[in-house]
Amino acid sequence: MNTLHKSERLTNKTLFEELLSSDFSFIQYPFRMVAKESSHSGDYPARIAISVGKKKFKHAVDRNRLKRLTREAFRCNKSLLYEGIAPGHTIDILFIYLDNRIATFSKVEKALQSALTKTALHFSNLPAHE
Repeated sequence: MNTLHKSERLTNKTLFEELLSSDFSFIQYPFRMVAKESSHSGDYPARIAISVGKKKFKHAVDRNRLKRLTREAFRCNKSLLYEGIAPGHTIDILFIYLDNRIATFSKVEKALQSALTKTALHFSNLPAHE
């Protein structure tokens, strides 16, 4: 449970476009989070994608660092989300980084913990699949 498998990443273009049309999104600074129940079930209760804007961070090393920090914070705290999702459901999540500066890991982790808890509460009332 303490790893981040490849199947926990959102790589399907069709699912990504569906996610962008979601009506459930909120800002948990420094992230904007967009989430949607997936139309395709997966091996894990959630799949994530992370976006860091090129206009705010010109250097790829900075964008990659923020994505690494976000992935690590998600990996360490995904149990907050997984406990709230009904079995048989898969949630697709997009984290969009909003700040102009590189945040510390503790700031990223704190924001992710709050966001994952809020998302788990929102999707906890999903009906169970047969």
